[in-house]
Amino acid sequence: MNNSEWTSTEIEIAKSAFASGNKKAESELIKQIQDKSSNLSDIESLYALHDFLSIERHGLEGRSQFDPGTALFAFAEMVKRGLVTVAELDGLEPKKIAKIKAMSMF
Repeated sequence: MNNSEWTSTEIEIAKSAFASGNKKAESELIKQIQDKSSNLSDIESLYALHDFLSIERHGLEGRSQFDPGTALFAFAEMVKRGLVTVAELDGLEPKKIAKIKAMSMF
């Protein structure tokens, strides 16, 4: 879905929800890292933490910028993970919300 398929109001709503979802994801990640780092017991656990951080960094960087072309997929994932609620997307076209709901079920 490209920019022309989004109204300016929808873009504002989507960017706000996107930022909120990313902030929640970052907070969850920080908690996970704190838990994992408090349980380091040997070099292997340190390497595992490094691998985890590398994977998560790649994921965060891939989701850091709002893109109308991939927004429905991003929101479906965020809804699925509990980072964004459908209510936060109120104001988007009903077809977009229906697609997000459907995709979040998989």
